[in-house]
Amino acid sequence: MKIHIKGYLAKNLGDDLFIKILTERYKKHKFYAISYGYKYNNFNNLKVYSNRFVYRVIRKLKIEKYLANKCDLTLTIGGSIYMELNDKDKYRDFKLGNNKHYILGCNFGPYKTKEYFYNVKDAFKNVEDVCFREKYSYELFKDLNNVRYAPDIVFSIDKNRVKLTNRKKAIISVISCQYKFGGKYTNEYENKMVEIIEFLIGKGYEICLMSFCKKEGDEETIKSILNKCNYDMTNNIETYYYRGNLDEALNIIGDCSLVVGARFHSVVLGMALEKPVIPVIYSDKTKHLLEDMNINLKTIDIKKIESFDINSITQEDLEKIIDVKKQKRESEKHFEKLDKILK
Repeated sequence: MKIHIKGYLAKNLGDDLFIKILTERYKKHKFYAISYGYKYNNFNNLKVYSNRFVYRVIRKLKIEKYLANKCDLTLTIGGSIYMELNDKDKYRDFKLGNNKHYILGCNFGPYKTKEYFYNVKDAFKNVEDVCFREKYSYELFKDLNNVRYAPDIVFSIDKNRVKLTNRKKAIISVISCQYKFGGKYTNEYENKMVEIIEFLIGKGYEICLMSFCKKEGDEETIKSILNKCNYDMTNNIETYYYRGNLDEALNIIGDCSLVVGARFHSVVLGMALEKPVIPVIYSDKTKHLLEDMNINLKTIDIKKIESFDINSITQEDLEKIIDVKKQKRESEKHFEKLDKILK
């Protein structure tokens, strides 16, 4: 079958993992997608249209619907893909072609208006299946009989394909406060990351500052943090910028013994690869993840980060590994409706 994918194809590690898991699950089928101008050549059964100029035209003329209608079904796969960011989102057109439509791996919100909520709800009524990755979003729409919940798709990653070590290295996954909050919290966040680096080096850790998405400013944030570190600290710091090599990126995370994660999927991957994690929370989606799992972890809230006491991090926090066998098993449920058609 020919399957149209609607997702966030911008060389973002978390979203690219969705595509990897999806296309490897259904190897006999051909997938088609439109990116934000980024080339994708590492998926055998995926064709990505990536011309930047064409993308602008597509956005304007809704040619994506034309692509959807040329395929046998449409699949929207992604995380935070239903956010109300501005007034024009209130009555956004979510319809993609006339074929059957499945929505997997998403959460809803944040949202500002009832108009947006009911607009999205009306869109959900017209699709075959909606599987949320958090219970909060599911509860909002559970009166629809095509709505389900399962833990995040990335929990299903095959850890046997990742080189796992317990080297005393800490991955620090960053975000750009400029991108996420318009610059608010930038100094407080970066200064606290410098404190954490110094604290962990004092504990004997090597440090890897990791970018998940260049487009969203991760790399610039890393450079800014490094500029605030003294020379002796930088001798113990390496950097990794994700540019599309998923296997390489997974092995980078596999080669550590601690993840300090601002990126949502750094937390999920850390747990899935049996690493201790300290989540740095910048949005409710990470909070909802921990609530759904009913676990108690040391967390750092970016909006209150200035008052976070580094010395409150205990040895137990640095060594605590969460059992995610249940989440790994249940995350497969995202695909249970598609499996009936594609497997």
